Amino acid sequence: MITKKAYAKVNLFLNVTGKQSDGYHTLEMINAKINLADTITISSIDLPHATIIVSNDIFLSTQDNIVHDLAAFMMRTFVPEAGIKIEIDKQIPFGAGLGGNSADCAAIIHIVDDLFELNLSEADKIDIGLRYGADIPYCLYDGTALVRGIGERVTPLDVDWSEYKVLLVHPRQYISTKSIFSLGDKEGFNYRDIEPALAKLTEKDIEGFSSLCHNSLQEIVLNSTPELRTLAEEMTSQFGSKGLVMTGSGSTFIKLLRRGEKTDSRFIARLRENYFVDSFDFK
Repeated sequence: MITKKAYAKVNLFLNVTGKQSDGYHTLEMINAKINLADTITISSIDLPHATIIVSNDIFLSTQDNIVHDLAAFMMRTFVPEAGIKIEIDKQIPFGAGLGGNSADCAAIIHIVDDLFELNLSEADKIDIGLRYGADIPYCLYDGTALVRGIGERVTPLDVDWSEYKVLLVHPRQYISTKSIFSLGDKEGFNYRDIEPALAKLTEKDIEGFSSLCHNSLQEIVLNSTPELRTLAEEMTSQFGSKGLVMTGSGSTFIKLLRRGEKTDSRFIARLRENYFVDSFDFK
């Protein structure tokens, strides 16, 4: 039995740079991990060929999802004679742009590799991950990274977030990533040069970087979801636009805050009436 945390990711910068002939979109992202995590425990069971998920999340327990599909693929490919039970304590909201399923998949790749002593290479793990999602290769790593291509090119970045935390506001609303990319293909994606943002991180200028946070999908989501536009406008009015950005294809918004920075408790309390709201440290 092996247990591992699967940490949520946030996109601090996200560009859609193109679309390949196979339908996959090419991206460039600056991603970071936060201290919000699912807990994954995998045990070998005396039931050959079985891959069973038990979870407090009904969707995962149906066995009809990419988390189960990836685990079943690994078992068929590497240890077909064995069976596993995967227990998932789900804390990362589903469909929130926080990479919950991708984080779970990445943790499963690591655990199955360790549990059955497969000695998979980094390239092997990335290849497995890419079969099931563009965020999985990044989720195999800890910390902050530049991610390019269809998610397979991950370059770790040396960033000190110790003076910052993330305020996370999740409206508990599911946004279909596929539908948002389809809209973007029709309407166009809002591109911004990533190099100035990377330069600020290289210079250790987090304040400067926070002015350059960006998400190519944000306006597409806001245009299609009026209630999220209202939330974005309220948060911008309260916090300003600096360090405020939607993560992934939504529906979660994050705001970079300096440690000790005061926020209006009444505004936060009002948000909590309808949304999941909390602050998290960077990993």
